[in-house]
Amino acid sequence: MRLQRLDLVRYGRFTDRVLDFGAKPAEGLDLHVVYGPNEAGKSTSLNGYLDVLFGIQEQSRYAFLHPYASMEVGAALEFDGAVHEVRRIKQRTHSLRNARGEVLAPALLAGPLGGLTRDSYRMMFSLDDETLELGGDAILDSQGDIGELLFSASSGLAELSRKLDEVTDEADKIFRKRASSTHIAVLKRRHTDLKTKRDEVDVQASEHARLAESLARAEASYAGAARDLGVARARADELRRILRALPLRAQREGLLADLGP
Repeated sequence: MRLQRLDLVRYGRFTDRVLDFGAKPAEGLDLHVVYGPNEAGKSTSLNGYLDVLFGIQEQSRYAFLHPYASMEVGAALEFDGAVHEVRRIKQRTHSLRNARGEVLAPALLAGPLGGLTRDSYRMMFSLDDETLELGGDAILDSQGDIGELLFSASSGLAELSRKLDEVTDEADKIFRKRASSTHIAVLKRRHTDLKTKRDEVDVQASEHARLAESLARAEASYAGAARDLGVARARADELRRILRALPLRAQREGLLADLGP
């Protein structure tokens, strides 16, 4: 990744200040020296560049002129054979934008940075008096990013930090204290839901036996009622036939009387 231009839009004591390093030369060295007296803004520019890559820090010390809500820093970055215009605003999420203010995915810079954290990148590429002194102590103790990098290089574990970050991320996806979106948290909610549904349909053995006995009695009653209903229907049909025949009987007797002589 190469920094072609740094835009201190609203950052520190700068407003719309641009540091343009130009396109990468076709040949020769690509080295730029930024110099100036104390308090000229060299450290501000360096931290502005880090904020472009990793986001403006939560408690930034560069909000003394512009309030947090209006802080913005941008850059033109060369990587993957193209120039990418990016902006950072002071926001917890969706802080990476393009030149039109549209939200960009954090993965855009994660790949070119190779998994480096802000502290690792600062230790490796942004050394100053403070980081050199801290790094020296870390080397003596084989601790910290510089100590780890030197130990990794000497022991052949060059990607130890990146692998550790990957394992940590994977572990966080499985379980993280008080997190609601991890794999275990999702499974716990699903377990609770299934337990509730089971309790709704579950029944004790004694209750099941009582219900089975009631069902048997109800089925026997239903069968008896069905038989009685059949008998009653047959009797009703018989009575209807008799009622229809009564008028015909009187007519038959009258005809027989007329035919007698």
